[in-house]
Amino acid sequence: MNLQPQKAFEVHGEAEILASYEAIREVVNGITIDSAAVTAGGDGRKVILKGMPMSKMANGKYVPYNSAGIDGSENPSVILKHTVDVTDGDHVVGGYEMAKVISERLPVTVDAALIGKMPFIQFA
Repeated sequence: MNLQPQKAFEVHGEAEILASYEAIREVVNGITIDSAAVTAGGDGRKVILKGMPMSKMANGKYVPYNSAGIDGSENPSVILKHTVDVTDGDHVVGGYEMAKVISERLPVTVDAALIGKMPFIQFA
């Protein structure tokens, strides 16, 4: 009998963003990310990091939050559940409509404006 501990899984680069599992509401059937509206990085990939606030546009698709936007991207309603690469086109992914998240682990600066725009997200 082997009683030595074994790794069940290993997380690479995705720290947990949830501060609590008590009050979570996920988006039913996920959100569709508009890959055409995502800016490519220096490597040419369109990657959106876990924890990014997402805004619903007029076409029903979601884009990353842009505090300086005037096209609807300045009004986030969902926190992205996993990192996603949309280089090859739109993707349907999970998101949190209501949750308590760890502010320091989000890929954006959490300020009073963001907190005010997301009343169902608690920033810890």
